Amino acid sequence: MKAKLKLLYSIALIVLLSGCTDKTEQVNATMNQTPVPTITPPFPVLEPSTVYVEIRGSAFNPPEIKAVRGTTVKWTNVDSAGHIVNGDGFRSPILNKRDSWSYTFNDSGVFEYNCSIYPSMPHGRIVVE
Repeated sequence: MKAKLKLLYSIALIVLLSGCTDKTEQVNATMNQTPVPTITPPFPVLEPSTVYVEIRGSAFNPPEIKAVRGTTVKWTNVDSAGHIVNGDGFRSPILNKRDSWSYTFNDSGVFEYNCSIYPSMPHGRIVVE
């Protein structure tokens, strides 16, 4: 019986160790390959997109966003209190809990905004380049 157990343990050990081979040759072959050059456009293209601001804990999160012209900012209120996003040239309706509102910034500049219901709330800022 002990001889059979030794044989089984030996076979199990051989099977387990057979997967532990030296991979150094494969790694070296991969490292010695010449990288394929990537083609980059002569002028970087910055595409407008949608960025998100949460109103949470009576604060705008993130408080500042840097964007390119044509970027849309979408504010979503996750507070239980209502908020109005108010900036130079834009103003949202009252945003109750889970309400969202979007505005697209087509001009360059720095746009400060606040909540007109809670003026003591920290202000937000959108920097459009």
